[in-house]
Amino acid sequence: MKRINTPAIVLLAVMVTSTLLIAGGYKSTQAATGERVTTVNAEPDSIGNGMSTATGNVETRDVVITRVFDAKVELVWKAWTDPEYVMRWWGPTGFTSPSCKIDFREGGKFIFHMRAPKDFQGGQDFYLSGFYKKIVPLKLIEFSQSLSDKEGNSIDPAKMGMPPDFPKEIPSALAFKRVGDKTELTVTEFGWEVGQMRDLSESGMNQCLDKLAEALAKSK
Repeated sequence: MKRINTPAIVLLAVMVTSTLLIAGGYKSTQAATGERVTTVNAEPDSIGNGMSTATGNVETRDVVITRVFDAKVELVWKAWTDPEYVMRWWGPTGFTSPSCKIDFREGGKFIFHMRAPKDFQGGQDFYLSGFYKKIVPLKLIEFSQSLSDKEGNSIDPAKMGMPPDFPKEIPSALAFKRVGDKTELTVTEFGWEVGQMRDLSESGMNQCLDKLAEALAKSK
């Protein structure tokens, strides 16, 4: 069996996104300072609702995570669109973000940068880039994302030791909803094949959102 490159798995684990359609399927919710509640429907809804579908012998299921943050929607929006703010929380537990580039407009490009701890691959750097597809202020950001080099050039996942089911590009979205003085954020990554890679991506994103909650709390 081919050994999967460990740093590449970690990078995979933090690939992000969200959607406006979160009915049914696998859904994870958590208040910023509360406990995560996870539910799994025995019979997932249709793909149009961000859930499972099967094509031939391949079953896919979107990663859908919803959190409620104790911060106004303007601040949570800024946390995803301001490079300096992204650098405060981007990456899973133990990782830092030394730089971030964002051209925040439809058609604009972003390059997210994270650095591993020194005791993990000697503090290796990893990059994720993509393009903004649709922006509805304070409500929705749709974008693509893929592994890349520091210049934002896409890298074939296979060259990083990833398995064949790791997508070259992941359609993604972030949905923001004002709930009084709090914000409900839904992150979705569309079209993951069911399996280890999808589960790692979900785990990594949850770690990122834990750090985002901490960063937002410090900004109050």
